[in-house]
Amino acid sequence: MFVQHYKQLKQLPGLRTGAAEWLMLGFVLALSGLLIAYFVWNERGLLLASNVERMRLQTLIIDENLSHQLDGVRSALDSVRGALRPGSLCTADCRRTLLQSLKRAMPGVRALLVLDRKGAIVLSDDDLRDSRLDDHNYTSRVERMRDPDTLYLSQPYENTPGVFNIKLSMALVGRDGANNGAVSAILNPEYFDAVMRSALYAPDMNSAITEDSGRRILFVPADPAALRDTGAAPDPFFMRHQASRRSETVLDGTTASGEQRLVVQRTMLLRGLGLDKTLVVSLGRNQALIAASWHSMAWSCAVAWLVFGLTSSGALMLVQRRRLVLEELAEARSAEQAAAAEKVELALNGANLGLWEWQMTDDRRSVDGRAAAMLGYTQDELNTGVVDWHGMVRGDDIPAIEAALAAHLADSSRSYEAEYRMRHRAGHWIWVQSRGRVVERAPDGTPLRMLGTRMDISARKLAEAEIAHLAFYDGLTKLPNRRLLLDRLHHAIAKAARSGSHGAVLFVDLDNFKSLNDTMGHDMGDRLLEMVAFRLSEVTRETDTVARLGGDEFVILLEELGEEQQQAMGNAAAVAGKVLESLSRGYTLEAHELRSTPSIGVVLFGAEHHTINDLLRQADMAMYEAKAAGRATFRFFDPHMQVALDASATLEADLRYALQRGELRLYYQPVVDNAGRVTGVEALLRWQHPQRGLIGPGEFIPQAEKSGLIVDLGEWVLETACRQLVQWASEPDSAHLSMAVNVSARQFRQTAFVDQVLAVLDRTGADPRRLKLELTESMLLTDMDDVIAKMTTLKAHGVGFALDDFGTGYSSLSYLKLLPIDQLKIDRSFVHDMLHTRHASSIVRAIITLAYSMDLAVVAEGVETREQWSELEAFGCNAFQGYLFGRAAPLAELELAVLPAGLADCTPSTAAADAMLAPSI
Repeated sequence: MFVQHYKQLKQLPGLRTGAAEWLMLGFVLALSGLLIAYFVWNERGLLLASNVERMRLQTLIIDENLSHQLDGVRSALDSVRGALRPGSLCTADCRRTLLQSLKRAMPGVRALLVLDRKGAIVLSDDDLRDSRLDDHNYTSRVERMRDPDTLYLSQPYENTPGVFNIKLSMALVGRDGANNGAVSAILNPEYFDAVMRSALYAPDMNSAITEDSGRRILFVPADPAALRDTGAAPDPFFMRHQASRRSETVLDGTTASGEQRLVVQRTMLLRGLGLDKTLVVSLGRNQALIAASWHSMAWSCAVAWLVFGLTSSGALMLVQRRRLVLEELAEARSAEQAAAAEKVELALNGANLGLWEWQMTDDRRSVDGRAAAMLGYTQDELNTGVVDWHGMVRGDDIPAIEAALAAHLADSSRSYEAEYRMRHRAGHWIWVQSRGRVVERAPDGTPLRMLGTRMDISARKLAEAEIAHLAFYDGLTKLPNRRLLLDRLHHAIAKAARSGSHGAVLFVDLDNFKSLNDTMGHDMGDRLLEMVAFRLSEVTRETDTVARLGGDEFVILLEELGEEQQQAMGNAAAVAGKVLESLSRGYTLEAHELRSTPSIGVVLFGAEHHTINDLLRQADMAMYEAKAAGRATFRFFDPHMQVALDASATLEADLRYALQRGELRLYYQPVVDNAGRVTGVEALLRWQHPQRGLIGPGEFIPQAEKSGLIVDLGEWVLETACRQLVQWASEPDSAHLSMAVNVSARQFRQTAFVDQVLAVLDRTGADPRRLKLELTESMLLTDMDDVIAKMTTLKAHGVGFALDDFGTGYSSLSYLKLLPIDQLKIDRSFVHDMLHTRHASSIVRAIITLAYSMDLAVVAEGVETREQWSELEAFGCNAFQGYLFGRAAPLAELELAVLPAGLADCTPSTAAADAMLAPSI
């Protein structure tokens, strides 16, 4: 291909230009190749120098670390020798302790030993004794150690497979110069192995320490076979280092296995150690792996240079070929201009555009065949004037056409564009979009001729109408949606204010619709919504608006219900009754007979000021009142609903800040035994409101349950009660008291309830055995397994449980034997009625008997008279709570040590009925 391209270049006048381009490209490629080669070679040198310098630094670090450790060993051995000198005050136990202390201070030492001149161990840092030293070649040398200033280094000895020991020793020389043995340190090979390994920054590296005889005493990574081979020839790199007589060498060469390595060696200085051997530290790397990085870079640069050369050559060939093509295109330009008209025609056909022309001086219009076909005519029929143009355009659209034309004539920079309807030959209307521009003007600027296009946009207009319908109507029921409802409600409110007539808004919500969706599927729910929409349209007037807000919520807007409020209310009630009757009838859905009832809220509006949001909110409140009344009914909005809602919202808002402002209080009601002694208390919550004063729980606990604040309140009560238990535990008179805390169902059903209780106990330090959580029977109605699991977990930590208001719930007695409870509390209603009705008395007796038969404690609540106390004691009850013994009181007013006044001298059997206390919160 290149040869053919070159032949073509020879035939062109621009041959010299092409040759010069190729010569310039060759020069650039040669120069860039030389620069890349220089860069790669320079990078190679830098890489090698960097590795050598890093290896030198690592050998220096190893040298310093080992020197420091050996110096520490020498100091330790000197200390041991000092303790062994004649006349030393250090006893045998003192010397053993000294050995143990020195060994612990040196992580590199495995054992410290004292040897006699025969090499036998006479003292060691523990009881292993000669099991540490079984190197007979070494022990035989002990007698020849005569220089007290020399630190003797042994050869590696394998006392366990794969583990080599190295010993450092100093001679024990008597005053007469005779050898009396030696002190020896057995070095920890793992420690020195770790020191050596820390210097290896690449996986191909190795490190070794070699003595002056050429034998390696340490090798990383470990090579037990090399250490065992005492007859092996010295490493060639070591011999070259020794021959150089330099303290540090950098050598490269091939090992016996054929591996090319770079080795840095350093003779350890070991100044002042008096070591009997010279040690050499070596660090080696595989040169092939060092060179791999610059080889990779060299290959990358070479490939990049080759790609650049090929790309540049290809680009130059394309440029030169394009030059040829441009010259050929210049010759064929005239032929292309002839084909341009044909292309325009094809484009117009593809876009379904028709052309029109308007001779403005004589008002003569003409169109092409496509524009005529849009209207069902032939080109001749329209161009010869058989059909009147003005009569074909819909009269409603003519003003818009004239306005668009006037705007174009007034500003020639703007194109003429208009959308209007024209009558088709078949009689129907089609939408067209017409665009054009003045293409010819007289010398004075008067427009003479316009050209333009026309396109059938009927399909687009139909789609736009469908989109507009979807924007205002519900896709499922075809009823007006929320957007259209708000618009019509706005107009209805304004109309009612002007005319004085009343209207109404009915908020319709289907009862239990979610259950239908869950049990029979969403498809069935959609069918039901469609039938509800149909029935609502049947029972309302055409002037009324029936809209779907979403889900199963519908709104009916009624207008013109009358000028008098009572009349309007009656008419609205009549419509609500029709809706209720219609929607309550049965539904047949795919062979299923279903029944669904509505709850309806009704609110009137009239001449007074109303807002859309207020009306919808009030209708919604009335609807919820209908649900609260039992469903399947309707309720009118009552202003008291708003008052109650506002009061509830205010209460909730105040309650949210009560914890932050410290407005909550704990009151305590005592629980006493048969003798009237206080054995515990029940914690009861009160709210010290800054404006309303002290508020009982009956006023704010239901709101807290509804809003979810009960969880935070319950945690505060639990923590406050536990802190009080801690305070009582420090006083002998109150340490025996227990604390009962009520737990709400919502609080107990939390997944993290157990963790929260245990966290409170941990934070406060309270004794869990003094804490009793009171549950109600209503908690047992759902998820019994979860209830038992939580109770069992807390029970295992010592927390007790009481079943409050026993006998008033609906739980099965079979659950009682499954629950890990400690106590039953008899509801106050039974205690109050037991002196008056035989049934209440029998129930109380049965609860007490049931509790004792199941080894449960029992507490009677609401004891207010001495007669009740006496009767309960006769039944066998031994724990009581009520106004007779004390009302709920703050901590400062709580009496714990003695009986309430008037009870200390009485027994239950002598109580009088006139001592009954008035109830209070």
